[in-house]
Amino acid sequence: PHLVLGADAMSSSSAALAFGAGAVVGAARTARRPGAHPARTGTPTGTGRLHRTNRVSSSQRWVVVTPRASSSDVGTPTSSCTDQTPPWSTLSMPVYSLATAPADSAERPSMNITTYCVPVTIKPTPRFAVALYTHTATARNMLATGRGVLQVLRKQHAGLVPLLGKQSAHDVDKITALEEAGFPVVTKHGVPTLKDALGLIELSIVSLETAGDHHVALCDVVSWENIEGQGGALYTGDLRGAE
Repeated sequence: PHLVLGADAMSSSSAALAFGAGAVVGAARTARRPGAHPARTGTPTGTGRLHRTNRVSSSQRWVVVTPRASSSDVGTPTSSCTDQTPPWSTLSMPVYSLATAPADSAERPSMNITTYCVPVTIKPTPRFAVALYTHTATARNMLATGRGVLQVLRKQHAGLVPLLGKQSAHDVDKITALEEAGFPVVTKHGVPTLKDALGLIELSIVSLETAGDHHVALCDVVSWENIEGQGGALYTGDLRGAE
């Protein structure tokens, strides 16, 4: 069975919206052509295979140790930032590209730039929280199919940010543009991916919550893969340095 998400459900920003095992129906208004996808069978492929593990015992407890402030810390500002930039914007975060394929063959596959993305669980199944910017082709595709592939970008991909992050697959064929720019694309897990990505993380949506200008998708990690190649991981700090 699956859950049909109505307008009232989508208007609530506090309720997590569950996705059925067999289909994603009416996931959001931005999914203009929501479609069903078959239930996944067999063992996930890839060099990183996932195995279900036991849950952490409820009797386990963690002790939080608060460091004692030294006398030199008293009266010292905790940050030298004096402008109105929020503190999280000053951090250097991994830069991913979320690759998606449409449910409708008339639409284009897409890749975007994703930095609002983080692993949130380890056991029993690894999960990621991924923010999907509304009204984008990436959100449309992933909400319609319930699936996407998170690509870990390398430093040499910094020049792709204007294409992947500032243009829309509604208007531009990003896959063709990547190949014309000298970045080969290969199909993995049913979607076009960068051949020289640092790694791939195959995701499947298990729940969704509306959050202003984004949808926050909680996703199971179906499989993952490290890819050999040159170049370290790309971070937002690298992009600020290139400005």
